[in-house]
Amino acid sequence: MHKKTAQAIAKTTSEVIGYGVLVTDECGIIIGCNDEKRVGTLHEPSLEVMRTGQPALTSKEDAARLEGVKPGYTAPIALSAQVVGTISIAAPPQRAERYGLLVRKQAEILLMEQTFLELKLRQQLAVRDLAESIMLYRPEDENTDMLLLHGKELGFDLERCRIAVILELQDLRRRPEGQDAFRDMALNCIINFFSNSTHLIAPLRNRQIVLFLALPCNRHEGEMEESAFHLCEALSDHMEKDGMLLEAGIGVDADTLPLLAQSAHLAREALSTGRALGMRICPASSLGAEMLLSYIPAGRKRQHVERVLRGMEGVSPELTDTFLAWCRNPFAPTDVARSLSIHRNTLQYRLKKLRDLLGLDPWNFHDCFTIWSALILRKFGRHPRGEGI
Repeated sequence: MHKKTAQAIAKTTSEVIGYGVLVTDECGIIIGCNDEKRVGTLHEPSLEVMRTGQPALTSKEDAARLEGVKPGYTAPIALSAQVVGTISIAAPPQRAERYGLLVRKQAEILLMEQTFLELKLRQQLAVRDLAESIMLYRPEDENTDMLLLHGKELGFDLERCRIAVILELQDLRRRPEGQDAFRDMALNCIINFFSNSTHLIAPLRNRQIVLFLALPCNRHEGEMEESAFHLCEALSDHMEKDGMLLEAGIGVDADTLPLLAQSAHLAREALSTGRALGMRICPASSLGAEMLLSYIPAGRKRQHVERVLRGMEGVSPELTDTFLAWCRNPFAPTDVARSLSIHRNTLQYRLKKLRDLLGLDPWNFHDCFTIWSALILRKFGRHPRGEGI
């Protein structure tokens, strides 16, 4: 029994019944007492109670013969049928015995609750360590079998079909409890939302949350990514009701440990890249070119943006939005105009204006890519990529 638990039991019980209460360990040493000066000393009546496993009364005469002992009632505390300590009430025998059974049961309930919370915390830490080990996994480290075994010990098959999702959440209500308390609340909300013990869900040390979702294997290419996307949308709506704004990066499907680690890295890259592009839920499979651009050194990014976009200072955002819509459906002016709810002639006018400003032709694939990459890199400059696990 931990001293902190014992002290809580002694203090709480003493406040309720109005008499002194102490708790000992299995050796009879006081580890919790309303009179904290007695902590660390021997309580002799507890030795006999531990030996017999039965409650005992200490009379005034008995107490007078023993050092530092008061008249009262001492009972064993059991956890899973094993005596782990004692609890003693310093009160007249008739009153102490009356409270005895109630106090003993209350102490055992508090101890069971504390033990359960400690086991739950240890489980959560073990799951977090497993998740971080997957994030850091490299095949050349030759720890595959050990990691797979660790997963099975915790109830997770790391070789079944899974997909990684990295989440970040913002507290829209600015709760006063602090970031750690907010993340714990968000984590419980996410676990309850999925209510599936086969999903591996854990907090990371950088305040992100990782999900290794166990989903049916692909029957068609991209099916698992689509399922994960819809789950993230539903989760986002659910979290928003509690004042939490969710951002998510989604990896790719995996059925081996190396692929699962790769999925996690892609999910993290997708989260960072998508944030720069103003996207809240971002599948890595839809951001291939953008993610490649994110690896360009900062100095080269800046040079490319300044060289290509130097003629666009002070230009209306609608010109940029029009061009990006053109890139999503190039050389199909009717479809692009319809998507922007503008006339086809207006689209042509804006693209010609962009050509005049930049000296690059949006109808030419090379020039189109040059402009597009500069616009994307400019967004990266405004939203630096995050690092770490």
